[in-house]
Amino acid sequence: MPDWLEILILAVASSFWPTLILIVVLALRLEHPIGVLVWFLAAGLLTTVSIGIAIVFALQDSSFVTGSHPAANPALELTAGLLSLLAAYALLRSSRKASPRPSPPQPAKAPSKLERTVGRGGPVVFAAGVVLNIVPGAAPLVGLKDIAQLDAGNGAKVAAIIGFYLIMFAFIEVPIVAYGFAPERTAAEMNRVNAWVGRNGRQVAAYVIGALGVYLTVRGLVHLFD
Repeated sequence: MPDWLEILILAVASSFWPTLILIVVLALRLEHPIGVLVWFLAAGLLTTVSIGIAIVFALQDSSFVTGSHPAANPALELTAGLLSLLAAYALLRSSRKASPRPSPPQPAKAPSKLERTVGRGGPVVFAAGVVLNIVPGAAPLVGLKDIAQLDAGNGAKVAAIIGFYLIMFAFIEVPIVAYGFAPERTAAEMNRVNAWVGRNGRQVAAYVIGALGVYLTVRGLVHLFD
């Protein structure tokens, strides 16, 4: 598979990072969600692109990606694949436990820490976005390693890093852009989408992350015995 296509697959899979989806769900429940999403997106892009550039330039001339230690690449892919499979399993278990069942009325639960953070507004969400995006899942690490291995100039690699994370944050970018053009219609559509994601988001994320885990595990095994 061409390197650019593999990077694209990893970027799309990274967009199903459960924490990212949860932030969107929580933000869209607020009266003014776009400000929260803009703050989180700004923090996420600033953090991920900065760290991504540092990682790629640290790796590109190292033995980790040049092949002098051939077990290094498969080790990263196998680790990322197994972690993704474990995350998918955990998401599936939690989604089954959260499936609606007839039960007596329960007292309202106190908001979670993340819910309270999202509700506190932009600057707090920005700070949380920086912390949460320092290590946004396993797939971006493999994607950065692939970008470091590209036969391309430094400018192209920086562009690839930015493009990777723009794709990863698509679930945040789409409602922001849509609200800018048609706020009322977008609000109605986002309410429906948000309700569906609230019911099915964990299962969908589990399936995508599980498929990614299988892909990375197989890819690591192929590279290990290549």
